[in-house]
Amino acid sequence: MFKRFVWIMFLLLIMSACTSEKKLDTRKLEVAEEDVNILYKPVDKKKAEVVLPYEIEYPTYFPFEHEETNVAIVGWEDSNEKIVTSIRYPSIEEDDRWNEGSIYQPAIPNVNYTVANFDRYYSEYADMNGYDEIKIGDDITGLFKLNKEISGAELHWFDGKIEYNLQIMYYSEDTKELEDELIKIANSI
Repeated sequence: MFKRFVWIMFLLLIMSACTSEKKLDTRKLEVAEEDVNILYKPVDKKKAEVVLPYEIEYPTYFPFEHEETNVAIVGWEDSNEKIVTSIRYPSIEEDDRWNEGSIYQPAIPNVNYTVANFDRYYSEYADMNGYDEIKIGDDITGLFKLNKEISGAELHWFDGKIEYNLQIMYYSEDTKELEDELIKIANSI
């Protein structure tokens, strides 16, 4: 009887391990574009949190007053296991406003925040010139790159199995200020 109980427990453990792989719940999403990657129509944060196969945390610090766009979700390489999520935080301090759904946007300060549950670009960036290693937190090092053309910069890092990417645009031409602000945003996640 005891052997049978142990055997059943073992099978249940194996079955739960096989089914614990989380996938994107596509039943609540509409496809916007299907190609190599599947781009879903942007959804609000609450819906994104329900359908994503990983817990997403959002920044709480920004160097300007902002609004937030809906969350864009992409099934990477036609997958519902490799998922990329993005959200933009455009400034509302300028006269211009962000135009949701438009390809052309005004040059107002904004932060783009992207999360992937796999190594999407980080390893490639680590091998490229132009990226500097910077300390983000006690145990986290990121890759920083200045982008003078858009008065901004980008910051990429890994924490656990999650790749994080921040980009600040049209904000400042001061490299130190851009680096400091990206680190503050990263630490607010």
